[in-house]
Amino acid sequence: MPSASVLAWLCLGLSLTPSRADPQLNLPTPQPEVFYNGYTPNVATTPAQLRADRDRDQRYGPPYADAGGGGSTNDALDDFRYGQTSEDRMRLGYSYPSPRVNFTDSPFSEDRFSNHNYGPSVSSSTDRNYGIDPGLNGRYSDGPISTQGERNYNPNDQYNYNNNPNVEFLGINNRNRFENPFLSNQDRFNLNQGYLERQRYQQDRRYQQELEKLRNLLVETDQKGSLECTANVAAQWNFETNVNDFTQTEALNAQQRYVEFQRITAEQSKRINKDLIFDRRLYRQLMLQSEVGPNALPLDVLDRVRCFVPCKMKCLKYPLLQYNRLLNEMLFLYNSAGICAYQQPFQCDLHYIPHLKDIMAKSRDWDELQHTWVEYHRKAGRGMRDSYEQLIDVMQDVASVNNVTNGGEYWYLAYESGNFRQDMDIVWEQIRPLYESLHSYVRRKLRDYYGPDRINRIAPIPSHILGNMYGQSWSNVLDILIPYPGRKLIDVTPRMVEQGYTPLLMFQLAEEFFTSINMSAVGPEFYRSSIFEQPLDRRVLCEPSAWDFCNRHDFRVKICTDINQRSLISVHHEMAHIQYFLQYRHLPKIFRNGANPAFHQAVGDAIGLSVSTPKHLQTLGLLQRSLDESSYDINYLFTMAIDKVAFLPFALSLDNWRYDVFSGNANKRTMNCHYWNLREKYSGIKPPVLRSEKDFDLGAKYHIPANIPYIKYFFSTVLQFQIYRAMCREAGQYIPGDPRKPLHQCDIYRQPAAGNILKKLMAKGASQPWQEVLQETLQDGRLDGSALREYFAPLEEWLRLENLRTNEYVGWNYDGDYCKRSIETAGLQIFGGYYNGGKRQGASSSIVILFFWICSYFGMLFI
Repeated sequence: MPSASVLAWLCLGLSLTPSRADPQLNLPTPQPEVFYNGYTPNVATTPAQLRADRDRDQRYGPPYADAGGGGSTNDALDDFRYGQTSEDRMRLGYSYPSPRVNFTDSPFSEDRFSNHNYGPSVSSSTDRNYGIDPGLNGRYSDGPISTQGERNYNPNDQYNYNNNPNVEFLGINNRNRFENPFLSNQDRFNLNQGYLERQRYQQDRRYQQELEKLRNLLVETDQKGSLECTANVAAQWNFETNVNDFTQTEALNAQQRYVEFQRITAEQSKRINKDLIFDRRLYRQLMLQSEVGPNALPLDVLDRVRCFVPCKMKCLKYPLLQYNRLLNEMLFLYNSAGICAYQQPFQCDLHYIPHLKDIMAKSRDWDELQHTWVEYHRKAGRGMRDSYEQLIDVMQDVASVNNVTNGGEYWYLAYESGNFRQDMDIVWEQIRPLYESLHSYVRRKLRDYYGPDRINRIAPIPSHILGNMYGQSWSNVLDILIPYPGRKLIDVTPRMVEQGYTPLLMFQLAEEFFTSINMSAVGPEFYRSSIFEQPLDRRVLCEPSAWDFCNRHDFRVKICTDINQRSLISVHHEMAHIQYFLQYRHLPKIFRNGANPAFHQAVGDAIGLSVSTPKHLQTLGLLQRSLDESSYDINYLFTMAIDKVAFLPFALSLDNWRYDVFSGNANKRTMNCHYWNLREKYSGIKPPVLRSEKDFDLGAKYHIPANIPYIKYFFSTVLQFQIYRAMCREAGQYIPGDPRKPLHQCDIYRQPAAGNILKKLMAKGASQPWQEVLQETLQDGRLDGSALREYFAPLEEWLRLENLRTNEYVGWNYDGDYCKRSIETAGLQIFGGYYNGGKRQGASSSIVILFFWICSYFGMLFI
């Protein structure tokens, strides 16, 4: 058979339709699928959702940022959660002018894979001529019309949807990415169906030859992709380690080239028909390579210019141009937001970083905190509301070009679960009892400090007094909340200084930690190329980050290390990312990442849990004695909880809100009030003053105008405890029910059994769905909040007894609306469930207005 005919038979890039004479596949009609990680079995989602072309642009290239990634425009530098890393930026799509890359020699270019003498190029699927070998008698013909002019044979006597360009994912040969891989008699990609027909294909020599050609093409594409990725990462590294105009321009140009390469590769990969690819790994590689996210929007040239009146029609014509324009408009408002100082109307240059963040963390003046909160949310958020409403519409276009029903489904597609939002709600319900106990204790301590006239004992907590602009972490008010004030928290910083710690020594200790658990040494190239301290001769962006240069040997860290306890933990966190790179470097480029966007962060944080234990610090010689008193344990766990546990409902409400507005479940006209409803529902937090739909309070959070997903931080915060528990069990350092070996005191240092679990998880990269990765490594194929509960079990018991002792109400009651559509109701203060004027002026003025209205009405009657 000529090569062209063989390619036509395999139909790389074009749909296969069985002929009447010899049907190729005999597959039954698909039945509703059972989703593995959901609680609504036997409920199939929409066909387009099942296609699951999730966005993987964020997976191409480092860095993985730790504390404060994101630069000076970031909205918070408290820890790893806040900021835009390079992987986040890749997800958004780059808006730079882009000359088209010469890719004619690509294995997936039209010249190489769709033009093998199949006949003239045509645009319609109903008049294709593929030049089929006459000797085949039409057996492998691929047009919806056979040579006899008759409709092709279908074994189920149904219309063959594979040749209908207007129907998505309904054909009998289609496979569901979200199918449960663990149910008996079920295969993830329906490979058990049509077994005999599949065997016939696999045993056919010609089929094997063409399949081998496809593998070779993917290898070639992988090599090109790695080279492009290396060039891009190198340019970003040069910019962040030597900030100037030249390196910035080079970084932008490199990003432009890499995004264009990804776009072309994805477009050409989508044209490969996958119905006859029975190898799961090969199928997954093609699927991930076909996904581009916002970059799939129809525009040949990315543009970062803002759309003023002359180019409005151009933005409407090109959604990607509009997408970039909207993001830049909102980020401009976010970065330029400044307010006047409290009771200092002529000092009006206060910005979030460093001024307002510092005020929210250190001030204990109720009125100053309220002024700062209200003014910043007004300046940063209110002006971008119209742009965000437009972005909601554009996200529907992003979903459409990625074969998803709506923007909400697209937002969670990276997690490969048809019921992901419900799954996360189930995880939250596992954790909620702990959070409610913590919330009640914190509310009582704040009520004791600020007075019962301002904080009601059964109402939600006003968000402005929690030490953070967004109420997402309560660590900054630890001085008010700490359970045992007389017991100091562990701080080994003075001992580190005494013992002459240096940044290099801290990284060598981190490397020795990993080699002690049977993981890899990083090698001398890592130390030569990385940056551990701020250079004196140039400006460097110092946010901690780990870098994979996509060439399987060059891995680096960039961090301006301080000699303190926090930096010691951050160094181990960054080294965990390097270990992840080392473990999956054998995989193709498309698989060199975490199993989902949260895995990298979860692994680094799981290591941090071990390194921060008093037991490990004592092993390093930084603690002189063991701290066995329960008061130290409670203070330690409480400090962790007001950061990690308090953060969870904030992250969940933030992205569930985006899911609702992107999917249309929440109306754009009521989206601000919907956010506060979710905050009250999940967090028991309310705004300090009554809000209205003129406000857009979420705009004050960096990840909203930048359109960066936030659910990965919820996922990673829960997953880190799940990974940590599995390692501690395997190492024998944690025995459930044994008070001598609690989970929070586990140290996996010098425990190779724990390292073997971590190696197995890391080595899989993104080559399998995350559910399968967890099942094969942790023997639990779902996200599980019980590990977090076990970690904080001593604290939870202490909180339960403390709340009983003080007769504190656990939970909160909805004490009135926190947001109104009408602007006339906005601006009133909220004290303990009552909405009062700042100095009783609001209530009195309302009564006066009502009085005059009544008088005017009756005056008209008497005239």
